Amino acid sequence: MKYLLKYFLLLSLSALFSKESDFQDYASNQDKLICEYLIMETHSKFLEIKDYKVDVYVDLYMPAIRMPRSKYRVIYKYPNLVDIESEGFGVLPKAGLFESPLENFNNLSFKRLTNFKDSLNINDVIIQGDAIFDSLKFVTPNEYFKMIDIIVDVKIDTLNWVVKNVKAEIYRRREDNVPLFEIDNFYQFIDDDFYMPTKSIAKYFIKDKKLSNWLNDENEEYLDKLTSSNQDASVELVEGRIEVFYSNYIINRGIGDKVPMQE
Repeated sequence: MKYLLKYFLLLSLSALFSKESDFQDYASNQDKLICEYLIMETHSKFLEIKDYKVDVYVDLYMPAIRMPRSKYRVIYKYPNLVDIESEGFGVLPKAGLFESPLENFNNLSFKRLTNFKDSLNINDVIIQGDAIFDSLKFVTPNEYFKMIDIIVDVKIDTLNWVVKNVKAEIYRRREDNVPLFEIDNFYQFIDDDFYMPTKSIAKYFIKDKKLSNWLNDENEEYLDKLTSSNQDASVELVEGRIEVFYSNYIINRGIGDKVPMQE
């Protein structure tokens, strides 16, 4: 109930600034006020973790790719130092797994609060934004790829102040959007105090197996192929999946200076 009162207060205050906004980061002044509150509350909750150690197991399920489960030992130290030790073959990216929730929003413009409602999870809200390609942490295949409009939804649990889901889709004005990827995070209380992820599932979608060839084309034709509604509707999306499991947390016990940490 106290969170609902906070939202009511924010909405009331935002009415004082309901004129058109000059902010490119947000859709309106009202969205700026509410979204900044939600983002910073989630970030503040993340900052309660000063350090931790955790065992991480990764299972990869990709078309035509078979890899054994990989295991890692991850050490995190505030504010952004991470050490990853691998047992056997495998590479575990830091981005998205061991970063502040702020990283989910830094690459988005025109952020706005959606009308999302979930009767089973009444504390969940979704902030939506448009991806800014120039600030993303991956290299696009070519300049034409930047012409695609990609929208990103970030779902926040406002009871425990964690990011539960991140979803990206190619926007199509007259047709259903084309999904690109979706990440679901599942949490449990550790040591009765810390709400930490115990499992993450990342799904990646492509329209069909020819997409990799389209992305290497140096012309605009592949954009039409990627978003065209004339494609055979029976062609299913090809899904790749990465499952990450976290266990044996040791939280806020201190990290020795002898551990080699990297930003």
